[in-house]
Amino acid sequence: MSAEALLALLVVVLLADFGLTWVARWLQLRHQPATPPEELAGVVDAAAYARGRAYAMAKARLGFVEALVTLALWLTLIVTGTLAAVHGALADATGGGWWTTLLFLGGVALAFDLVGLPFAIARTFGIEARFGFNTTTVATFVRDRLTGYALAIVLGGGLLALLLASIDAWGTAFWLPYAALAAVVVVLLATFQTSVLLPLFNKLTPLPDGELRHAIADYVRGAGFRLENTYVMDGSKRSTKAGAFFSGLGRQKKVVLLDTLVERHPPDEVVAVVAHEVGHARLRHLPWLLLGNVASVTLTLFFLSLVVDSAALSRALGADGRVLALNLLAFGLLFTPVTTAIGVLLNALSRRFEVQADAFAARSHSPAAMIATLRRLSHDALADPTAHPLYAWLFLTHPAPVDRIRAIAAGADEPTTPARGAAPV
Repeated sequence: MSAEALLALLVVVLLADFGLTWVARWLQLRHQPATPPEELAGVVDAAAYARGRAYAMAKARLGFVEALVTLALWLTLIVTGTLAAVHGALADATGGGWWTTLLFLGGVALAFDLVGLPFAIARTFGIEARFGFNTTTVATFVRDRLTGYALAIVLGGGLLALLLASIDAWGTAFWLPYAALAAVVVVLLATFQTSVLLPLFNKLTPLPDGELRHAIADYVRGAGFRLENTYVMDGSKRSTKAGAFFSGLGRQKKVVLLDTLVERHPPDEVVAVVAHEVGHARLRHLPWLLLGNVASVTLTLFFLSLVVDSAALSRALGADGRVLALNLLAFGLLFTPVTTAIGVLLNALSRRFEVQADAFAARSHSPAAMIATLRRLSHDALADPTAHPLYAWLFLTHPAPVDRIRAIAAGADEPTTPARGAAPV
């Protein structure tokens, strides 16, 4: 394919991705019922429901403007050849080689992050604060940002350097050994992220002795599950929203409860959340999701190997010949449709797992407690009660509160429609 055709394809892919994303998001807004669904009756009243719809609209409007600005910046950089010009100037200054590629791609990532910074500030200190969710201080916001940059340099920069070394060593056959390395990294992150990475942002403390701890101990003992690590995370330092999650493999398995969940929900409901997380562990959902992620990374690397040496791809961005950094950037954009398709499959798998974990919690603990928890979480998070199928397929890893409640009440293994969850429970 010629450089001109590739440039046109890049533009089409960017426009199509933007269009698909925002058609789905606006369909999601229109899909919500006019009044609170009966599954949420008694918990979500008309006033709270109207507030939730206003919250969703405010987020969508800000997100649309941010996406439009990002799209305009990408189109400008691509069509004008600015990316190639900046890379050429940087290569002249640094002498070329790995450092040029690392600095260039890192600089592009930083530039887009800084473009998104005003929107992140508006989202955190504007929308989230206006609707009563934000508890993040300016100091915490800045510290989170700087910590994120440090991790991006260490982890992202390290993996990128290894990718460049793999390409130098094996040429277009780099994808197989690098995929093996990526698989190891994915497994290590899944195993140790709560022990190593999460403490950089949040404080984890063992669940203190008391009624809740004894109730959880009684549940896991009755369920025949060994759970030694139940922690409380200080999520309230950033948001009033509640939730919980399960992470880790082997002896690193942990159930983490946000302090907002522990403080707002009675022990029976918190045990229902723990039962849901235990369901993920007993049904071995994490290994399957890890396998899916490794497969998607491997597929991506294989397709990258087909174009990594393409001179036409670099010329599409304005270079005179093959430039590895430009090829990596252009590939990331061109691969968007495949990334979206992979995401649809992984999201569908995740939604199925969430319903199975709900069913496990209902069987092993209490359907009523699980339903009560979902209803309260939906109310407190101002969550959309339902989701348009297109929106669910593209973005959602959790079914909607309404669909989860219906599935639990019916004792089904699948929700009636794929939809949106209130929190990572």
